[in-house]
Amino acid sequence: MHDKVAIITGASRGIGLAIASELVSLGYSLGITARTLADIEKAASDLQKQFPNVKVITAAIDVTDAESTSDFVSSVCAELGNVSVLVNNAGDYRAGTSSMPSEEIQKMMDINFHAATRFIQAALPYMKKSVNGYIFNVASICGVEAFSDVGGYNASKFALVGYSSALSQELAPLGIKVTALCPGWVNTRQAVTAPLKPEEMIQPNDIALTVRYLLSLGPTASVREVVIRSK
Repeated sequence: MHDKVAIITGASRGIGLAIASELVSLGYSLGITARTLADIEKAASDLQKQFPNVKVITAAIDVTDAESTSDFVSSVCAELGNVSVLVNNAGDYRAGTSSMPSEEIQKMMDINFHAATRFIQAALPYMKKSVNGYIFNVASICGVEAFSDVGGYNASKFALVGYSSALSQELAPLGIKVTALCPGWVNTRQAVTAPLKPEEMIQPNDIALTVRYLLSLGPTASVREVVIRSK
């Protein structure tokens, strides 16, 4: 990557924070967001204690708000340079299929799918200027397999995986890669209902190392989706 600037949503803990730490170790400056200002500022402080020279811009934003999304991406690029890596990690998990009210399905679609498209549309002009970039959409195994008790969540993640595949094909001639990351149960706060013990789950750092590996691939290698299962 010519410009080592990354934007990560949902970066205050779990998968997002693990990816942020990995990218900082690779020399990236960061723009990171979360819903709560105190949480994202603590994450930035922890990163700067580990990597004193890292530049980090933080914001507590509603990822479903188009104006806030655009303003944040613009401010990061104005201060740090053109974004080269975008990680759409913000998400919502709720159980329910036919019992889930349509309003809740819409809310989950807005957070899990539409928010990612907004960040992509805001970041793409800067990636195109550099003629390089990588977009990681953190989906789920529920984006490639349907389960009877999480139909609403399935729908939002299937949408994200399908969009990622189409986007990968569209942007390939521009030197911009897109990968949907599709893990099973990951040891995060959202996994409290998991049928696995924490040590049996995929760990957040496993996702971060997957991102590192994908970034190391040559320009002609394209991986549209990665499914990661726990044992």
